[in-house]
Amino acid sequence: MEVILLEKIKHLGNLGEFVAVKSGYARNYLIPQGKAELATQKNIAKFEQRRAGLEQAQTDALTSAQERAAQLQEIIVEIAGRVGVEGKLFGSVTAADIAQAINEGGIKISKHEISLPDGPIRQVGEYDIEVHLHSDVDAFVTVQVIAEN
Repeated sequence: MEVILLEKIKHLGNLGEFVAVKSGYARNYLIPQGKAELATQKNIAKFEQRRAGLEQAQTDALTSAQERAAQLQEIIVEIAGRVGVEGKLFGSVTAADIAQAINEGGIKISKHEISLPDGPIRQVGEYDIEVHLHSDVDAFVTVQVIAEN
């Protein structure tokens, strides 16, 4: 199935490119999320009319993501939790907890932008967490998990 990309998608293509994808990927993800449209003559004509606006929106999103990345590099997030023996937390620190702490610091971020490849944090310590702000912009945040006592 051939689609027109309405935004840049990592490992797939840039805005305005025609790409061939599996029909399930197009029907179940790309089209409902507004990331692509079917490559029909009608949709191609409609896309060409909207192209300038979509390109401007994409550059605005990239600029915003770069500004947020610069802000994130400067902060250290401290999260306190109850600790048992050997520095193990009662519970864990999740992406939602980290996002909430960053939002309280004044930087808007969603939990979906935070990447915890090893799962939730369960030990006291200092961690470098990757934040995926845009398809071209990744940042790292230092998270310190400390004892609540």
